[in-house]
Amino acid sequence: MVKRDKPKKPQFPLNQLPIERRLAIVKFDAEDCKDAIHDQRIPKTFGDQVHQLCIIRGIRYHYGFAQELRGVTPEFTRALNARDIMSGIIPTIAALDEAPYCIWHPDVPSEDALRALVQRYPDMLYHAARACGVAGYIDLYKQLHPLPEVHVAEEAGYASFQKKNKGSQEIYQHILSQPVKFAIMNDYKRTVDIAGRRIAPLNGDTAVCSSLEARSKYSTSGDICLDERPWVSNSNYFNITEDFGIDDHDCEAPKTPDNDLALLYNPLPADLPLINKDSLIYVAAYTGNIDRYARLRRPKGLEHEFGIVIRGIYHNAFFAKWWGTQIPEQPRGGGNEAVIRRAINARRIMSNDLSWVTANTPGELLPEIIWFPAVAAALTYERLAYIEPKMYRACLSACIAANYASTWDDLLLAPPDNVYWFQSPRKPNEPEDPKLWRISRIIADDFWKEAEESRNPYFLQEMSTVVPNKPEDGNKIVSIISLFIFI
Repeated sequence: MVKRDKPKKPQFPLNQLPIERRLAIVKFDAEDCKDAIHDQRIPKTFGDQVHQLCIIRGIRYHYGFAQELRGVTPEFTRALNARDIMSGIIPTIAALDEAPYCIWHPDVPSEDALRALVQRYPDMLYHAARACGVAGYIDLYKQLHPLPEVHVAEEAGYASFQKKNKGSQEIYQHILSQPVKFAIMNDYKRTVDIAGRRIAPLNGDTAVCSSLEARSKYSTSGDICLDERPWVSNSNYFNITEDFGIDDHDCEAPKTPDNDLALLYNPLPADLPLINKDSLIYVAAYTGNIDRYARLRRPKGLEHEFGIVIRGIYHNAFFAKWWGTQIPEQPRGGGNEAVIRRAINARRIMSNDLSWVTANTPGELLPEIIWFPAVAAALTYERLAYIEPKMYRACLSACIAANYASTWDDLLLAPPDNVYWFQSPRKPNEPEDPKLWRISRIIADDFWKEAEESRNPYFLQEMSTVVPNKPEDGNKIVSIISLFIFI
């Protein structure tokens, strides 16, 4: 009997599949990206995130492109509505998630279009006011009667500085002169909350129009487009155009005013001048300046900010205390919060505070470095070792760093119960003297480093008695920790 092959299903080109099917296909194509950016055609598939960003970029820059994608996703619809508004057409916005946030880049709508937009959609008053700040529409701005809004002010200020726009300068000065200003827009979340407005100063939290000129070439990895644009200082925390500045080439944004140096050694003014405040955030974290850091920090940490925060916690007890109010006492799941809590606990030990530690404190919250940049009292280390035997080894290391020879002896001669290293029986090749036996069990690379740097040769002599030759990999552990925390 002849076995017949099953008839093959007809193969349709990807671009002829229903849009819903194409949206589910994740397949990167560089030519599709390029064509979408340049208004040539929409990609054959939309599932890849980079394809979606290129589509949104193409829509925002080219009126009429990808109209068939209206209603497919809220992101596509918002981009199409933004392009319509920038082209002078007031679209039908059927739902809240279809309302665009940025309607002033790459083009600013005309005054008539903005006037008609607010008349039809009063909730877009501050979108229109901000577009006025970009374009310098001072007369329309006054007609709209918006509250003095800090994002509008910063937008107008940058437009005044970079484009020498007199209308923008007037808007900036008008808002700046008001005794009370409000934060109504939120560039981090792309929201406008008129009812929940709060009194706020100008605080450098605006993704100004000129910063949107920075571009990032598309790549097969969405992570590169989203988080690795070293030339764009705001790449990690703003995305008001929803395309993450994607393009077919890399491009830097225009230079911003460079006048933040004086703010490093002067009190912060009520309203920040036109600066990028990232360097101020780094310095505030480094020095543990609570007032500055709490005011200036962004919702998402900057590159390297986490390590600098750890440094600030180690060096400033009050900064550590404040951070203790920002995270749970016992974070779940590890991660950055657990690392911060360990640093806080280290600072508390160095400040002779053991009120937080019990025999049930999770091991992931117990710090290792508890003697730098300050040493605790000798009694603190002794009590800590007995309260939590898991900290026994760290306390011995701290005794070397602090030159607490008597406490070193006490802990070795009468160690707490349940010390992990001493639970197994003595081996024949180990010292018979109880103290030397314990040293042989506890000694490690980082102990050699501390003993060599100690002014007291006692510790090195005791360790050399047990282990005459220093391990080849000595100092490695301390070196790594030092790079992370102390620099």
